[in-house]
Amino acid sequence: MQANKRSGRVAEMPSSTPPAESISSPAETREDLLKLTGRRYTVARHVLVQQPNSEIHRPSVLGPIVTDRKRRSLQLYLLLLTVQSLVQARDDKGEPPLRAGVLARALCTEKGRKWTPTHVSAAWNDLEDRGLVERRRLPHGVVVKPRREDGKADYSKPGQKKGDRWETYFVIPPEFWTEEWFERLSLPGLAMLLIIASETSNKAEVWLTNQGAAGWYGMSERSVQAGIADLKNHGLLDIRVEWVKASLSAIGATDRHWYSLLSPFSYDERRALQKQAKAELEARQLAASADNKPSRLSTSRKKSLKRSKPAPDSQPNPTQEKALRE
Repeated sequence: MQANKRSGRVAEMPSSTPPAESISSPAETREDLLKLTGRRYTVARHVLVQQPNSEIHRPSVLGPIVTDRKRRSLQLYLLLLTVQSLVQARDDKGEPPLRAGVLARALCTEKGRKWTPTHVSAAWNDLEDRGLVERRRLPHGVVVKPRREDGKADYSKPGQKKGDRWETYFVIPPEFWTEEWFERLSLPGLAMLLIIASETSNKAEVWLTNQGAAGWYGMSERSVQAGIADLKNHGLLDIRVEWVKASLSAIGATDRHWYSLLSPFSYDERRALQKQAKAELEARQLAASADNKPSRLSTSRKKSLKRSKPAPDSQPNPTQEKALRE
């Protein structure tokens, strides 16, 4: 406080705490992060949930995360994959990395668990142990970047090599973040959402058995059942039952369960999202190409000026002077 010389009253120093209405909410933070990525949705390789057919051991990193009950680690890694382009762009420009407080606020919801920078740090430690992130300390913070979704290689943009099973990917619509499904779903529910989204990236539905899914993805049958029930209870999953002949069955038939995701994660919506993003990318690339292309008029104008440029020992006439000034 400082004394006012005229009135003798003590003047209060401005508060360093901003008013509540001036602080970005978790929802606003998530929305801004999505906008800054340029594409808004999340891209993840299939190897997040399962290794390619060439591998003897098919389960990947998702199963152990579920078994170890590392829900925060999975949420934070998915957020990192979503904002990866923003993280890289800031690093390339030498800008400060995203603060733990920003990520913690983005992962908070009104009814869900609260996040603090301490939670973010603990999740980074776990993800680093699993080979899913790498950290680099700078004078003004710590840059955290993802590693490939199976934790076995450095990260690169998915889909660079067509036909390569290690490069194929699936997408998660922005509603996963804007409608808070990342927190509304249980850990088994999140896992089954990722598994079914991965398996239906090129088709509308997938046939799964609880026992088969447990072995393929490295989770318990109980977790598979709980995840399917969670998606079903939230209205995100459709189950189609198909009866087929089975001579060794007591009733001579057996049922198969085909799973498909419903809005906002349906096959059609995810495909439309990818097409829209591809069209927007091509439009941006075309605009950038047009901006960098030299104008024909300016090129011809330069040639005209070059032809009209006077000899060194001669004096330009008024017309030439005007042309040079232009």
